[in-house]
Amino acid sequence: MTLKDLDLNVEDEEALDGILISIGTIQLRADASLVLDLPQLYTQPSAKTLLATLQDLSSAPPSWDTTPRRGNPRAVSGASTPLRKRRKIRSEGVPAYLTKIISSPLAWIEDDAEKERIWETASVRLSERSGRTAMGAITRAFAIPMNPVVVEDTNGERAIQDQPSAASEENLLEISLHEPALTADNLGLKTWASSYLLAKRMVLLKDTLPILPSDATILELGAGTGLVGLTAAAVLHRRVILTDLPEIVPNLATNATSNAALIASHGGSVRTAILDWSSPSTFSLPTTTATTKSYPRHTFPLILAADPIYSPEHPGLLVNAVAYHLSRAREARVVVEMPVREAYGVERRVFREGMGEVGLVVLGEGEEVGLDDWGGGGVEVRCWWCVWGWRG
Repeated sequence: MTLKDLDLNVEDEEALDGILISIGTIQLRADASLVLDLPQLYTQPSAKTLLATLQDLSSAPPSWDTTPRRGNPRAVSGASTPLRKRRKIRSEGVPAYLTKIISSPLAWIEDDAEKERIWETASVRLSERSGRTAMGAITRAFAIPMNPVVVEDTNGERAIQDQPSAASEENLLEISLHEPALTADNLGLKTWASSYLLAKRMVLLKDTLPILPSDATILELGAGTGLVGLTAAAVLHRRVILTDLPEIVPNLATNATSNAALIASHGGSVRTAILDWSSPSTFSLPTTTATTKSYPRHTFPLILAADPIYSPEHPGLLVNAVAYHLSRAREARVVVEMPVREAYGVERRVFREGMGEVGLVVLGEGEEVGLDDWGGGGVEVRCWWCVWGWRG
């Protein structure tokens, strides 16, 4: 059986070269002549053979960087094998194969437990190809190059060179994040493209942001799975408080704990807290005693937020929280990144105007592109990043 038999079509030949398909423990370069030995059900393959094949068909969540093209500086990939350029394939034939396994009684296999394992594994493989919303809980790693090759893009902004250096490959900050199964009302349980882009940008911003005092604490608003704040703690070697709503913080705390040793090895630390933007004066710590802690106004010299706006109320609430918590020092900064969604153009304008009304001005901004995995494949997402400081 060939790629053509499975309807696996290679796309974008110029930019997408080098996919590696796992067969057993050996990685082979895919081309039009590669034979994928998928056992057909009419041959009554053994349970061991089917399970091995299903393992070979595992599909990790896609990287969220657009594929680098010649002359177009883009950051390197952020999946668990982040620095390997891969050829994207369209795999309509594989879901059909998996569906046949799921619907088959597997009558020739006598062990019912083995049948259940096959059906369950095939279902997982199918969900992996149906987008993030169809998948259950996952844990995945995001790699942040700590020594990237930095160039200027067409707008004069700093960007990460698409061809990584040996030093950048060797010096990676790999953050492991757990994402529970998603529901439409708990979108903070997913790591979004703008979070990954902003996490990488922290490596660039560390040289342009004012130097923070050694005892400074950074605040992240709407931390979600924690990627931005965890990265900032390691890159800036400071303490970061990751905050979000009550239903998001338990998973956020799990990610903070699982990465605590890594962050500490880079001279940073993190803790989590519940913070409702409509009541910014109170932090509620997730403890059995339900203790609360209030911070004085204007405490934090640096505030971070990624993808913070997805309802008409959010711009005003976000500005309110920023105005309450941001230090009044001249060096204080707010760093925000969000998708340029057409449906939220008004909200972005309201956010920009609101920040100006409280006395903040844009000190730097730009756009960059990544990929998200909300649907059945990687969707290109253009994001706007901005750095704010007090006027005058």
